[in-house]
Amino acid sequence: MFQEKRNGILVLVVKAGDNMNLKFVLNDYVLIWNLLFQASVNPEIHAFKQKLWKNYRKNYQEMYNEQKNLLKDPKNYIPNDDTIYDMLKDTDMYKKLYDETEEFRLSLMQVWDQNKKVITENLKELIRIDVKLYHVLVVHPGLNIVGTEVVKGKKVNTITWGKRDKDASTLEVLINVLSCILKKEFQDYRVEYHDIVDAILELVIDNELYTRLSKSSKYLRGDAALSFLKKQIYPYFLMYLGATKEECLNYMMRDKIAFDLDFYTFEKDLAHVDLYTFIDFCIRNQKKIIKISQLEIL
Repeated sequence: MFQEKRNGILVLVVKAGDNMNLKFVLNDYVLIWNLLFQASVNPEIHAFKQKLWKNYRKNYQEMYNEQKNLLKDPKNYIPNDDTIYDMLKDTDMYKKLYDETEEFRLSLMQVWDQNKKVITENLKELIRIDVKLYHVLVVHPGLNIVGTEVVKGKKVNTITWGKRDKDASTLEVLINVLSCILKKEFQDYRVEYHDIVDAILELVIDNELYTRLSKSSKYLRGDAALSFLKKQIYPYFLMYLGATKEECLNYMMRDKIAFDLDFYTFEKDLAHVDLYTFIDFCIRNQKKIIKISQLEIL
């Protein structure tokens, strides 16, 4: 990896990064903590929590404060007091919730295994940075939670996932997981321009990667508040993808987003930079990008 200036643009020339790898983990302590301290997934668990609050209040409060220690190293975590963990673990209610969580984990893992090669190949093309092993701590989907906690003083490549939209396919859920991971990787980058950063990350995962995997355009997908900004960045994103002027027409037809190429300086060097550098380019040129008014939806 090295930097050089081309036509006034500081270019970071990169080789494709290492493969991203995901490990989907079901951890009893993580599952139990979330069942007890997130919204109740059913009346039984709600009644169980009320009983704990009434009869084991001190233990319950201490257990709540253990979340950060738990997330530092879930695999090797040992609680100071496992009384409450054991109480829930021994119930038929927990066994049922555990089995449902395991079924959810296996469905995610199966889709990941089926698509891992094509996902990692495309991510190399799309982000051009190294994203190492991530542990996805799977919890019950009825919890409807996504956790990207940052443990102070230690970068933890871990997210907690317990969300499955009613009508979403498992592939779509996996795309949501990948989007969450990429947002966590960039959560401290250029925070003063978070709208631009978020818009570009959506273009990468929610739109382009999902389009490639599903074989149909997903460019209308994402946060509605970012839609206008994404459409204006889109022409430069195609340049970042390495599209020629002729190929841009095919992309426009595929994604039903039209723009007049004659209004744009074609930045060929964007095809050789990584995602950080592309974000910096968009921030540096935001006045020019955002003022373009010729964009329209077909």
